[in-house]
Amino acid sequence: MPVTPDIGDGDWVAQSGKEAGAQQTARSGTVGRKIAAILCDIMRMAQQFLSRISSSAASVPPMRFDVLWPFAVILAMWVALTSGGFDQKSVFVLVVVSAEALILWRNLPRAARDLGRVSSNHADRLVWPVLAILGLIALQLLVLNPIFTQRLVSAGCVFVLVVMLFGVRREQQIMGVVMQSVRSAKPLSSPVPLMRVNAIFATALLIFNELLISSGSLVVWMTAMVIVLLAMRSVYWFVVFLVTPDGETQDD
Repeated sequence: MPVTPDIGDGDWVAQSGKEAGAQQTARSGTVGRKIAAILCDIMRMAQQFLSRISSSAASVPPMRFDVLWPFAVILAMWVALTSGGFDQKSVFVLVVVSAEALILWRNLPRAARDLGRVSSNHADRLVWPVLAILGLIALQLLVLNPIFTQRLVSAGCVFVLVVMLFGVRREQQIMGVVMQSVRSAKPLSSPVPLMRVNAIFATALLIFNELLISSGSLVVWMTAMVIVLLAMRSVYWFVVFLVTPDGETQDD
């Protein structure tokens, strides 16, 4: 005897299929909205990052004449003395020592001024560092050995690195005092990690100097060091502005 299909069961199956389809569509819509939200967040973060990169690059101080002329003088001394038939090793030491003396002469007044903002006896604190640098300059002229002079550059990088690493422990306190005393009485909402930046660049210069020493060529060392120091100046300020809290650079 033939079996008659139950129409009520068919309607239930169709209704169940519609409900399952609706739930699947709702789940797909929810997943799609989540994916769209994630993509929007990624795009927004990428846009903010690119904007920060562009703003930091635009804030880098230009290569003004007062920045370029010391490097030009050093290179001119090197080319003139080596071309004049003088001993290359002696000329190398003389040029590097002249550069060190020039750096001391250019930075000493600013160091005294900045130190005077945070300490009343700043003159006493500068005496011994200046005497130590002058003593090292005299020692290099006495030894007159390029390797000794090059190793002193590495030793200076190590010294700066150690000082910066010790200073990181009190970085917020130190930078809070310094930034509050420089240009404005308003402290930064979040201190710039300058000591960590300085430590990174001291390490980079140390590694680069050792690589140049291993090349064994004084000409390569002199030329590459001048180029890299100029490039590092721009990169340094780019990194500083990059890690500066939003809205702080406009106030300076």
